[in-house]
Amino acid sequence: MTDDRIVRLRFPARSEFLLLPRLALTGVGRTCPMSEETLADLKLAVTEACGNAVRHAYGDEEGMVRVEIEFGSTTVRITVEDDGYGLPSARAWEAPPESEGGLLEGENEGGMGLSIIKTIADELEITPSTVAERGTRVVFSKELTTDGDSPSSGDDATTLA
Repeated sequence: MTDDRIVRLRFPARSEFLLLPRLALTGVGRTCPMSEETLADLKLAVTEACGNAVRHAYGDEEGMVRVEIEFGSTTVRITVEDDGYGLPSARAWEAPPESEGGLLEGENEGGMGLSIIKTIADELEITPSTVAERGTRVVFSKELTTDGDSPSSGDDATTLA
């Protein structure tokens, strides 16, 4: 994607700034062919990813959260990255199968953020930061449609009708 189709944000890892990526996505939603449902889902997912960075990345230290929103006519790709402590391995971030109750290992009750993102996104990748010696990078993408259905589920719904 070209640079004019990328929105970049950098903000302090504090909860009062979690509205910024949601507002940026609202602007992106005005330039891309996406349904209101998809926009709402993406806003929820980016809030969860940024919220995880705010809550878990830095402990009592101060730090920054970086968000990059790449958008085109068919896909939105969102990257949330921090330079915090992260987790010892990227594997620890993988969402367990639904049969295991939906909580990630080590999460307390109410810690469903990554499971929510995995449900919303078509693709999800969680790795160590690519910018710093420590940190976490969450990248997720969503294919866009204007009718609120994912491209694959639209065909299935037609078949079942």
